[in-house]
Amino acid sequence: MSKQRFFPSAVNWIITQIQRYDPPGKYFLYQHLKGRYGRHLIKHRIDNQDFYVPWDQWCFWYNRGPENYYLDEIDPFLEILRQEQGSIAFIDLGADIGIVSALVASRCKNLSTILAVEPNPRSYDILALNAAHLPVKAMTQEAAISNFTGSAYFHFDESVASDHEGHISLTQAQETSNNYQTKVTTFDTLSKDLALTSHDCIAIKLDVEGQEKAFFEGASETIKSASKMIVLVELHPDVLKRENMTPEEIFEAAEKQRNFKWLVPLEGNQPVDRKTPFYDQFKHQQYDVIGITD
Repeated sequence: MSKQRFFPSAVNWIITQIQRYDPPGKYFLYQHLKGRYGRHLIKHRIDNQDFYVPWDQWCFWYNRGPENYYLDEIDPFLEILRQEQGSIAFIDLGADIGIVSALVASRCKNLSTILAVEPNPRSYDILALNAAHLPVKAMTQEAAISNFTGSAYFHFDESVASDHEGHISLTQAQETSNNYQTKVTTFDTLSKDLALTSHDCIAIKLDVEGQEKAFFEGASETIKSASKMIVLVELHPDVLKRENMTPEEIFEAAEKQRNFKWLVPLEGNQPVDRKTPFYDQFKHQQYDVIGITD
């Protein structure tokens, strides 16, 4: 585990106020001091629980703090979860530092447990810290998700506290990158180990940088046996291009096991017409898509 660095309380308070508002020079301050303080952690509070973010994650400056993290796509997902009457197990795959887990824990009161899984060792250290402060039972695993168990190379930018574009492959990286090896597992393995199908609903956030199709292939038994499954899956054009994959292939991998209804939160939960290619219906950009089993 890398040594974590924090700001003195008074300095931390000033930084959080700058993050939450848009004073003149905000981006200049962030950029100018990123080289010196990029891996320092800034302490916020989400639902009266500590939550730490690294200086160099601009998304938390842009969104005015972690409590406002891309709510235009997260809130519709949370609203669907809040409508569930029974127990919910939330599984955060590609958890990064755990912000979605923190938002789910603070806004969905019928959670039974959280499992947050992240292969990036730098992100994982912060994730473990944040998970310890969640108001519900939370577990973490340093691993990647796919359709096999074993290990793989994890390619990421080691110069930042948390690289959102890190991804696994079975081959070594070029000389300009690292060749860190990470544990790889399947969702069916996680489900069996944690008895996830004993819950009334399994909710999943899927941000796995090219392993979306493989996730569904490795989750076939759980998808079939779960009482209900709700998935928030990220579709990123650049990742799809790199992996030579289409949204349709991801949807089809899920639908081989069970019927799913697909909604696009950024477009007012507009249903996806499965008879038409996804990017013929929506702009060619990144989307989170909600999948709900029948």
